[in-house]
Amino acid sequence: MMMMRRLYFLLMICLLTTTVRGQQATGLNGLIHVPTADMDTVGMARIGAQFLPHEMVPDAFTLDGEKYNTASNYLSITPFRWIELGYGYTLMKFHKNLNPKRQTGFYAKDRYFSAKIQLINEDQWWPSIAVGGNDVWGSGEDGKSGSNYYKNYFVAASKHIDYSGHLFGAHVAYRDWYRDYNHRWNGVVGGITYQPAFYQPLRAIVEWDGNGVNCGVDCRLYRYFLLQCGLFEGKAFTCGLCFSINLL
Repeated sequence: MMMMRRLYFLLMICLLTTTVRGQQATGLNGLIHVPTADMDTVGMARIGAQFLPHEMVPDAFTLDGEKYNTASNYLSITPFRWIELGYGYTLMKFHKNLNPKRQTGFYAKDRYFSAKIQLINEDQWWPSIAVGGNDVWGSGEDGKSGSNYYKNYFVAASKHIDYSGHLFGAHVAYRDWYRDYNHRWNGVVGGITYQPAFYQPLRAIVEWDGNGVNCGVDCRLYRYFLLQCGLFEGKAFTCGLCFSINLL
């Protein structure tokens, strides 16, 4: 009941505000946990944060044998029409000074870079095609940290159809994760989006991330803000807020 009240409150905020862009926890355009071939406006810079339930993060994020909820922060930019670049980090929870008798807190961050390149721009007949990845540069398996918790690569296609002002989007991608504990998200993923004719800043999302079905909404708030909220695997609440501004 409390979860439904939260979702209802966030949806009402969206309906009272004013072009929607997707937001991933990584800061690149996408759905909730699935990449797309969509790109942002040239010159757009974004800074934001997302609450991540433990179901949404790699299995390596554990403390005393149990996974924990956390959050991500990111900074991303679209310097040209065909490329998006992002830098982000996820908070990691440890015992203070790595002493199991000390208190716990978010004393570390897993940092990573993300990139997406659009090879084909969408037109009347063809979908947009893009390739990209998260954690695309960093230490490898034999590196000092050996992290690469989010390392994955993907190829994605997106196509939108306008029907009497209602905008429908179809998105499909093939994604390959580097770490074995993320392989449940490997393979073909995708989703559908819907923007109603009466209020296109609002977008509804349903996606398949390779392991489960996620759903949610996002909406542009007062020109500069983008709010996204959803249910991961239909049960775990996630929510993020992004500030975006065009630097050109």
